[in-house]
Amino acid sequence: MRHLRRLILGSARVSRVLVPCVLVVFLVAITFAWWLPLPHELQKSPSGTLTLLDCRGRGIAELASPEARTQFPVTLEQMGPWLPRVTVALEDRRFYQHRGVDWRATVAASARNLRSRHIVSGASTITQQLVKLANSRDRRSWGGKLYEAIVAWKLERRWSKQRILSEYLNRSSYGNRRLGPEAAARAYFGKPARDLTLSEAIFVAGLPQAPTRFNPWRHPQEANRKYARSLGRLADLGVITRDQQSLLVEPPKILRTDPPRFAPHFVDAIVTRSPGLRGTVRTTLDLDLQATVERLVRSHLSALNRHDITQSAVVVVDNATGAIRAMVGSENYAVSQINGATQPRSCGSTLKPFVYLEAIDKRLFTAASLLPDTPDAIRNEYADYDPQNYSHHYFGPVRLREALGCSLNVPAVFVLSQLGARPTFYQLQKWGFNFPQGLDDYGAGFVLGNAETRLVDLAAAYAGLARGGTAMRAKFLATEHQPLTRIASAEATAIISDILRDNDARQKSFGLRSPLAFEERVAAKTGTSSGFRDTWTVGFDKEHTVAVWAGNFNGRPMRDTFAVRAATPLWATIMQELLRRDHPLDPPVEDEKLLRRDICKTTGLLPSRFSNASMPELFLAGTEPNEDSANYFANDGKLILPDAYARWCASRDNTIGAHVQSDFRITSPPPNARYQIDPVLPPSQQMVELSAACGSEVEWFVNGVRVAPERDGRFFWQLAAGEWNVHALSRGKLAEQKITVETMNN
Repeated sequence: MRHLRRLILGSARVSRVLVPCVLVVFLVAITFAWWLPLPHELQKSPSGTLTLLDCRGRGIAELASPEARTQFPVTLEQMGPWLPRVTVALEDRRFYQHRGVDWRATVAASARNLRSRHIVSGASTITQQLVKLANSRDRRSWGGKLYEAIVAWKLERRWSKQRILSEYLNRSSYGNRRLGPEAAARAYFGKPARDLTLSEAIFVAGLPQAPTRFNPWRHPQEANRKYARSLGRLADLGVITRDQQSLLVEPPKILRTDPPRFAPHFVDAIVTRSPGLRGTVRTTLDLDLQATVERLVRSHLSALNRHDITQSAVVVVDNATGAIRAMVGSENYAVSQINGATQPRSCGSTLKPFVYLEAIDKRLFTAASLLPDTPDAIRNEYADYDPQNYSHHYFGPVRLREALGCSLNVPAVFVLSQLGARPTFYQLQKWGFNFPQGLDDYGAGFVLGNAETRLVDLAAAYAGLARGGTAMRAKFLATEHQPLTRIASAEATAIISDILRDNDARQKSFGLRSPLAFEERVAAKTGTSSGFRDTWTVGFDKEHTVAVWAGNFNGRPMRDTFAVRAATPLWATIMQELLRRDHPLDPPVEDEKLLRRDICKTTGLLPSRFSNASMPELFLAGTEPNEDSANYFANDGKLILPDAYARWCASRDNTIGAHVQSDFRITSPPPNARYQIDPVLPPSQQMVELSAACGSEVEWFVNGVRVAPERDGRFFWQLAAGEWNVHALSRGKLAEQKITVETMNN
C-alpha cells in the first residue's frame, strides 16, 4: 500500500507539471504552424516524365529523369474507380474523418513505440505521408514526425481531401522508379490506371508500403504475399465481400512493359535543344514515315555493300510548316549515337542554288546569261584560287541554267565574284545556315563546299525554296513557333526551282538517266565535298523536302564516289515513296513579273538565223534579252566569243570550234608591265604566265630565247631582273610586249 500511495502521489505531481507543459507545447506548435511554410515541392505540381508524341499523338519515347523512370500525374477520376478507394482503406481508413492527424492511431502507435523505445510504427496519415514525400525524408525521427503532423494539419485547412489524395498517389513510388499509379499500371499491366480491374488495383495499392521488397519484377513472391494480405485486410474492413475475396484469391498476371523508344536521334536532338522540357509534348515527327525512312536507309547501305561508305543520314521536312517529319542520324543507333543530321559537314555544291538565286534576284544575271567555264575566268578576282570541275574539263561559255544544272564550279565562283563574297556569305546565313567559322576562314571556296553545314539546316533552307523564297528554321515541336522571313522574290525562286528540276540542264554532267531524273516535276541538287568525304542530295516536291547525306563519320574518303552514286539513289527512293501521296511541283505561272521567252540555246540571246536550236526560258520582267544572237556567229556559223575566252578557244576543251574576234595579241603579261622580285620567296613562286588571244600553236620567246611549254601546255617564264622583250609567234603572226623586272630591296 505504501508503494501504491507513493506511485499515485508521484503521478499526480507529474501530471501537475506535464499537463501544462503539453499544453504549452501544443500552443507553441499551433502558433508555429501558422507561419511554417508548406514544403517547396508541394507548391508545384509534379511535372511528370517527358513523353514525346508524334504528330498524330502516338508515343515516341518516355525519357527518365533523376527522380523517376516514369511519372505521369493524373486526376483521381483518371485513376479508375478502385485504386483511390483501396489505397485509403489500406493506408488511412479514417482519411475522410481526421484533419491531418489520426489521433487514435497516433496514441496506439506511441504506446508501441514507447514499449520498444524506438519508432516502430508511425501511424502516419496520407496527408503526413504526402508531406514526407515532399521533403524526401527517409529516416524516422521524433522531430520529423512532429513537423509532418504540423504541416499536415495546416495542409488539411488549405487543400481538399481529393487534392491531397491525388497528390499523394501521383508522388508515391510503386517500385522500379515508377512514380504514381499511371506509371505503375502501364509498367505492370500495360494499360492506363483508369482501366485497372479490382484485383490489379489491390495489387498496385500495396506496393508503396515497401516498393523495393514488393518489386513485382524482382520479388514476385513477396509482391503476391502482399496482395494476399491486402485482400484479407479489405475483406475485414468490408471494402470487399468474402465472395469477392474468394474470387480474387489468384494474383493478377504481371507484365513487363517497357516505354516506347523510337527515332532515337530525333529524341536526342530535342533533349539537347530543350533540356528543361517536361510533361507530354507533341512533336512534328510522323512515326509511319520515320519507320519507312529507317528501313530505306538500312536497305540502301546494304545494297551499296561498300566498306568505304558506312553511314547515311536523312531529314524530311514539311515545306508548308518547316516541321521535321523524319530524321535518321545513322544506320544503327545502337552502334553509333552520332547524329549525322545535326553534325556540321563539308557541304559540297549544295549552296550554289542560293548564290545563283541572289544573282538573278538582283538582276545581275538571268537563267540565260552566258557564264565563263574557263581556267582563267576568275583569276583577276581570286588570283590565288583555282577551282576546277570534277571532270577536269571546261565547257567554255555556258548558260546559267546549265552551269547550275551541271554544278560547274568556275561559273559559280565567277557569279560570286560579281555579287561579292562577304554579302553573299551573310545572305546564306539568313537562310538558316549556321557556319561554324567565318568567311575569312573559308574564303571564296565556301560556295563550293569549304564551309560546313548541318543536314537539318540544309533541308530547312531548301524547304524555303519550295515555299517560294521564305526562310524558316526546321521545327521539332508541334507548338514551336519559328519566324517566317522572305529572303528572295517568289519569281526568282521559281526560276531556280525550275532549273533544279530540269533534267536536260544537268545532262552534260549527269546524263539523262541518272537517279535525279523524274517524270514528275521534282527539284534536286547534289553535292560532293573535296576529297570525297561527304556526299549530299537534297530536293523537294510540292509537300516535302528530303535531304540525304552519305559518308563516314570519321571523315574517311569514299574512293572517288560522287553524290549521284552514294546519296542520290537513297534520296530518289524516299522521294518516290513520298510521291505516292504528294504532288509534283506546279509549273511556273507567267504574269507581269515572270516572263517566258524563246532563246538561242548556244548564246542565251534571241534566236537568229545562225541558231542551231532554241528553247523557252524564264525571265524576271525587264531582264529578258532584246537582241538576237547574230553577232555571236561568223558567216560559217562558228561561234565568236569575247577575248576572255581566248585561252579556252585555243585549248582541246574547245570542241565546238569557237574562236575570238580580236587579232592575235599577247594577253599576259600586260603591256609595259613592271614586276618586282621578292628575295624571300622561292623562285618557283615568282613566275609569270604567257598567254595570247586568237592564237593556236603559239611559240614564245623572251629576249630571243625560246620558252618551253609545261606538261599541261601552259607557258611560264621565271622572273629575272632587267628589261625584257616578250614575243609570241603563231602561224606567221607576231605579237610583242616589253616588261621590266626589278629586285625588291629588303
